[in-house]
Order: sequence, then C-alpha cells, then structure tokens
Amino acid sequence: MTVTVQNGRVDRLASLPDTQAFLDSLEQHKLSGTAKELFRWDAPLVVARAPGRLDVMGGIADYSGSLVLQMPISEAAHVALQLQDAGADSLATVQVISIPAPGEEGHRAPSFNCNSADLFPAGQPLAYDAAMAYFKASPATSWAAYIVGCLLVLARNGPDASTLAARLAGSSVRVLVQSRVPEGKGVSSSAAVEVATMTALTGALGVTLEGRQLAILCQRVENLVVGAPCGIMDQMACTLGRQHSLLALLCQPAEVQGTVALPEHVAVWGVDSGIRHSVGGSDYGSVRVGAFMGLRIASSNGKDSDASGAPPAYWGGYLARLAPSQLAQHFAAVLPTSIRGSDFLRRYTTHYDTVTSVDPDKEYAVLQPASHPVQEHFRVSTFRQALQLPAGPAQFELLGELMFQSHASYSGCGLGSDGTDRLVALVREEMDASRARGGSGGPLWGAKITGGGCGGTVCILGEAGPEGEAAVLRVVEAYERERGVEPGAVKVFRGSSPGAADVGPFTLVLS
Repeated sequence: MTVTVQNGRVDRLASLPDTQAFLDSLEQHKLSGTAKELFRWDAPLVVARAPGRLDVMGGIADYSGSLVLQMPISEAAHVALQLQDAGADSLATVQVISIPAPGEEGHRAPSFNCNSADLFPAGQPLAYDAAMAYFKASPATSWAAYIVGCLLVLARNGPDASTLAARLAGSSVRVLVQSRVPEGKGVSSSAAVEVATMTALTGALGVTLEGRQLAILCQRVENLVVGAPCGIMDQMACTLGRQHSLLALLCQPAEVQGTVALPEHVAVWGVDSGIRHSVGGSDYGSVRVGAFMGLRIASSNGKDSDASGAPPAYWGGYLARLAPSQLAQHFAAVLPTSIRGSDFLRRYTTHYDTVTSVDPDKEYAVLQPASHPVQEHFRVSTFRQALQLPAGPAQFELLGELMFQSHASYSGCGLGSDGTDRLVALVREEMDASRARGGSGGPLWGAKITGGGCGGTVCILGEAGPEGEAAVLRVVEAYERERGVEPGAVKVFRGSSPGAADVGPFTLVLS
C-alpha cells in the first residue's frame, strides 16, 4: 500500500499507532470481510482521523457562551471514504459500513444503504427537518445521520454549495467508519465520527475548509440532522485540539483562544461511570431550554413582552457575558425557580434558542440552569489562570475545588447520577485518607462530571506520576467492587492525541 498526503501531515503517522492499524486493516478488508465489496480498491481512498475529547472544564455552559477547556483523548474515530462516478447508466447510491468499538457490537445495524436520490431529490439536498425525519424513521440505522448528514450539510452550507450538491447528487459515496471512541461515555463519540467524516469528505471533494468552519458544519449535522441540541465545544475540540493541551474555546460562538499546556506536574484522567449518557436525552434538553428561558426573562428584567427579537446587544445571546456578581445583584431575583412551558410562552413568546423548543405542558427549572453558565464561565477562567500558579498544594487545592464546584452545579441542574456522584465521592475519600495520614490531601485533588451529564465520564485531576496513577486505580477498583463488576471492566481514559486539523486527510492507493 502506498500513501500520499492531501492537506495532511505524513509525519504524524509515526506517532499515531491507531491510524497505522486502521491503514493495515484496509488491506485485510480488501481481501475479505464486510467491507470487501464496499470500495473500488484500485481507486484512491481518502482517510481521516478525529479523536474524542475529555471535558476538563466548561461542559454544558458552551451553549451559553462560556469559556471551555477541552483535551483530545487517545481514542479516535477513523473514516475511509470514496466518491465513485455513478455514470449515465448507473444509479447513484450511498453506502456506509460501521465497525463499532469493542463491546458495542450488536446494538444496531452494521450498514446503511440508500439511493442518492433519497437524499438529493431533484438534485437538491433534503431540507433539515425532512432529513431528521428520514433518519429517525428507522432506529436500527439512525446512527447513519451522523455520517450521511455531513453530505447534506456540506451541500447546503459549504462553500459553493450548489456545485457540491450537484456533485454529491451524481456520485456514489462509500464510507467505512471504525471508531475506538466508546459511545455513551460523554467523550464525544458522535463528534469524532462527524469530524472524521467531514474531513474525509472535504478531502475527497478537494474542498478546503478552515478548522473552525469544519467544526461548525459538523455541529449543524448534530443539531439539524441528528436532532441533538449540543453546543459547539465537542466538534471544535475534536477538530482543533492539540495533543497534551487544553483547547481554550470561548463559545461566543466559537472563538479559539489558543491552547493551555497542562503543567508537567498535573495530570487528568477520565473514568467511565458505566451509566450511558446522551446529549439527546430529555434532561440535557430541558436544562438547555431552562437556560435560554433564563436568558429571555433576565434580559427583559422579568417584564412581559410579545416581542420576539434578539436579546439586548450587550448580552449578545450569551448568559456567560454576565459576571456572577451581576447575576446575584440584578437578575437572580427575576428568575423563577421553575416555570411551566405554557406560562413562559404566553408571557415571553420565545426563548431565543433555535435548536430546542418549549413544550407547553412541561415544567422547566430556570434559576439553576441559568445560573450555572454564569458561574461556570468564572470557574473556567479562574481554572485557566490557576494552571499558571507555582506548583504545590495551594495550586492543586484551587484547581480541585473549582472542579468540585462545577460537579455540584451540574447536580443542581439535575444532570448528576449515582455513578458519577460516587466516583467524585471516592476521590474525596482518597483526599481524606491522605490528610488522615498527615499528608496535604493529594495525590488526587478534584473531580467532576463531564459533557452533558446524566452519567458518562468523570474527569479526575491529580499529580502526574506513579502515585497519582496508583490513587486513580484505587478509586477505580473501589468503584468496581461496589458495582459488582469484573476487575478492569471500568474504562479509564489516559493520554492525548492531535485533533483532526493537525493531521488532515490522507489519500491512499492500495497497490
């Protein structure tokens, strides 16, 4: 097999053993297996890689404009893609084969097939509401929305969209997806697949997209085709993250403020609670609706209004532009603890959010979901500054307390879970045991639930080195015993890898 590079970095291959393994697997697929008939093996393939991400700080505050700090993890999704000219006498089709991560086999159909005309009737891409309904109609293959949705979004919102639509409508598209980012763990498995697919697709089409633009298009896939109301941080981290660093992203809407290197004495781990997480879940969606209700109510000072325009210019649509002191002094008093959807709509008409809707028959918490992003933005900003402090217990105590506060605020929003709460409690118990032995509290110093909450992964912060690693293993072993699972059953995320933009798409020729 020969490898040539298109907008990519061949020097990265040597440092990415998972990509080397994926390239080797293509040789095997050429000879046998489910993907043997997928590609024209004598024609070029385009391959892309995108990692998952560990939400160190920021989480659900992204859709309210907070600063977030995200680290790309070692686990990644790979996509091999090929465009085939259907020809005048052939029917253009789309075929996707998905090879799931170990342990996730069997819960969905392994392949998706359709005629291109289903996605591009009369040569035009489906409207987003029609596309969402199309994929949701078949639960066994609804996963394909994350991949095939990239075609539709690029044909609607990409550069020179009409030309791209015509080309995609007349081409057969073949995609092989292999992800090692576990699903339902809160580490952006969906964003990794979207970013890898969009990177490969643009490479195959010869379209150059700046990383930020590519990530925004991938968010559109998840919001408008899949129907999950995620913020922007996942796709940005999977695209623009740097190895061993935290991507500092101000989500207003997606302003990259560079990367923050983790000091050599600081380490982070992700520990899976075993409780499946989904940003499409009702709890996540309800908290988001409540936050935007709070934006609407606070920006009008609680006064009834039939106007449906934008928030005041200073707010810019982002609660995170308020300081905690402003919220406490001027706006918290006008925010209800909760409000029924019908009462909110009667008084305020709109909640400003374009990717969620208000259910008139549902009661929504408002005060806590609206307060969380204001306080979280302050916590994340302080966390970033604290990483620059001199090494020692004082620095670790501040970093850890900010994480514990973030976790408590998640729980106040209703996004906690027994498993994630227990993991955080076990970290505190480790700290208590250290102090009982006369120590300072380390080597573990903080922990918090990540991403959309309601299960998923807990991020643990501690001292780099063997003592920190041993303490994490003690937490994991205690958690496994309490849950009654086999030793080693709990997944621990360690290490980091580059984002998709740092590698780029590879054009491959198998010889």
